[in-house]
Amino acid sequence: MVQNREQPMICFAGPLGSSDHRVIELFGFTEFDPLPMPSVEQVIFTVSTTPGLLGVLPIENSTEGELTLTLDRLIFDAEDAMIVGEAVLAEEIWGFSLNGEASVHTVISHSMILDLCADFIRHRGMNVRHAISTKAACDEVVSARDAGLMALAPPSVGAQAGLNAVATEVAQVSELRTRYALIANTLPAPTGSDRTMLAIVPRFDAVGALSEIASQFKNHDVNMTSILSRPLAGERDVHCFVVVADGHAHVDPVRSLLRSLLRAGHQVKLMGCYPRWAEKEVVTPSTQLPRGVLLYEDTSPPDA
Repeated sequence: MVQNREQPMICFAGPLGSSDHRVIELFGFTEFDPLPMPSVEQVIFTVSTTPGLLGVLPIENSTEGELTLTLDRLIFDAEDAMIVGEAVLAEEIWGFSLNGEASVHTVISHSMILDLCADFIRHRGMNVRHAISTKAACDEVVSARDAGLMALAPPSVGAQAGLNAVATEVAQVSELRTRYALIANTLPAPTGSDRTMLAIVPRFDAVGALSEIASQFKNHDVNMTSILSRPLAGERDVHCFVVVADGHAHVDPVRSLLRSLLRAGHQVKLMGCYPRWAEKEVVTPSTQLPRGVLLYEDTSPPDA
């Protein structure tokens, strides 16, 4: 439990200087004291039990898609913490060192960043070293005073550490984009451009269950923008569907949709309502359809 303080606080999982810390600025809470915590579970529990406390959690990124570890905690563990905002942190990844790239033999960064920069690392035959965050990687390069080390980090992080940018095209994606959820105890008022996140367990689990739920959205003219299926532990073939839709739960047509879903016997959890993010979105690394896309002629029966 966080003790009462006059200065408002916002908590996050990870160390100071991490991406989870940097995203706070996008929500406009620069006057809030940052409160780092050891885990997503701790952030959710603390927000749930501390009136007025806010938290930020990553829920999707451009390389892994929906982050089910976080979503599962919000679905199954959070009782009084709801999503009340969203923001997308978009950052490039550069290489930083004390001097130039020529003498570099080892790169240091977070494991996800190292994976995104695998081609760059392999082509140069570099060794790798893991860090808990990109800020920690930059700090290690600075403290080691070793010209053979390179930190892979966003430009703002490397510059803040006082390092020199020696490589700007190191990752397989132009930007690493991560969607963050702002969580709190109470829902914000409708803005006219909102999203609602729901967890829905169908009243039956058989062919047509998802179709029945989707038809409710169609009948109420509610646009479904995302859907994720999570199988329930201990319940064979029973799934929980996480749905993001346009609109606010306190305003029609989403309000009437919720009533219809409940009348039909579906279990519904309101995970949050929040203003829709209006800037860069989380997208896949590819700009093309997947390889091996099925063509119409592929569905024809084989010649006898």
